[in-house]
Amino acid sequence: MDYDVIYAGDERNAVTVDHRTGRPVSGGSRRPAGTRTVVVPPGARPTVITGGGSSAYRPQYAPQYAPAYYGPQDSFASRFGMSTGELIDTGIQLFAAISPLPAAPVAQGDAGTDVENLTTYQGALWQHAKRDEQLRTLGGLLVRILK
Repeated sequence: MDYDVIYAGDERNAVTVDHRTGRPVSGGSRRPAGTRTVVVPPGARPTVITGGGSSAYRPQYAPQYAPAYYGPQDSFASRFGMSTGELIDTGIQLFAAISPLPAAPVAQGDAGTDVENLTTYQGALWQHAKRDEQLRTLGGLLVRILK
């Protein structure tokens, strides 16, 4: 079976070498300057080889795609350098920090009404502090659970 020898590429004054045997072709003769040897088996269709300048010859094949990789994915929390529990805890703390305090009562000038309004206000402050502490405790528990 005869093989066609095609010269392509940009290697200067190199000896033509058969890629199958590693031996020089035609007794070690020099090939034309600026060429590379590509040995193409004979076939019914013509073989077209396009050069890429000085880069090595790369045959053109249909792309082969690897199967999709669904390994460990970075979580949203890891973008912030935290675990998921720590991110939830931080969100809870932010919510507790920005939740508004109850509005302070305005003095009415009547001692009985003012004392009653202050008592109601202190109860509302106590409820706010209790809710804040409950949220912070919940966040701390989530950090431990989601480690």
